[in-house]
Amino acid sequence: MIGENTKNQAIDLTILLPTYNESSTIEKILDAIKTSIPTNIGTEIIVIDDDSPDGTSNTVNSYIQKSKGNICFQIHTRKNKRGLASAIIDGITLAQGKFVLVMDSDFAHPPQMIQTMYEKLANNEFEIVIGSRYISGGKFDDWPIHRKFMSRLASTLPKFLLGLNVNDSNSGFFAIRKDLIKNLSFEAIGEKILLEILVKTKGSRIKEIPYICKNRKEGISKFSFSVIDNYFKLLRILLAYNRKFS
Repeated sequence: MIGENTKNQAIDLTILLPTYNESSTIEKILDAIKTSIPTNIGTEIIVIDDDSPDGTSNTVNSYIQKSKGNICFQIHTRKNKRGLASAIIDGITLAQGKFVLVMDSDFAHPPQMIQTMYEKLANNEFEIVIGSRYISGGKFDDWPIHRKFMSRLASTLPKFLLGLNVNDSNSGFFAIRKDLIKNLSFEAIGEKILLEILVKTKGSRIKEIPYICKNRKEGISKFSFSVIDNYFKLLRILLAYNRKFS
């Protein structure tokens, strides 16, 4: 781990930003997050970078060196390791906050919602808060139709196959109490981790709140057919898990 920026304020909220080749957007999203967090919330931001060849880690380190304010920063560069799901689990392990919020670094997820999601955890109403595209008020903005279809299918199947009463079980925008999952182990396959968390924490108090998911304007989409393949691999594993523990 490099680039740690330690402040004196106690950490209550950890924000995880998994990255791969996000040097063109990372400083902008960090600025947007900083302006969206009230100063009374002790916050750290951890960037988990999969050794991006475009120099994302160096960009983050430069940003940290000139950063001012009460927010702590860490950059964790993973060597010879790939995958969004495993990056998030690594980030949760590093997190100092009582609450952990996961979001993308390409502005698909609105930083303006961070405070609302945090507050719903902090007042002990809920244990998991999910940014949802599939409840009233949520939607996609400028997404290709094939990706909308695949996303909808991936969030519908768990309702029928795994008995999850969640509309957007594959959302990449969510917040969780760290102690809810600290003793659990995860397969962390592919690009999605929320589905596995939901299956392994059944009975937890969950709140979905709507958001508009924007298509990225800069950089290159990470979507590929391997994402679909990994999703169905995970689904088979979770079906077996469900049968074993139901």
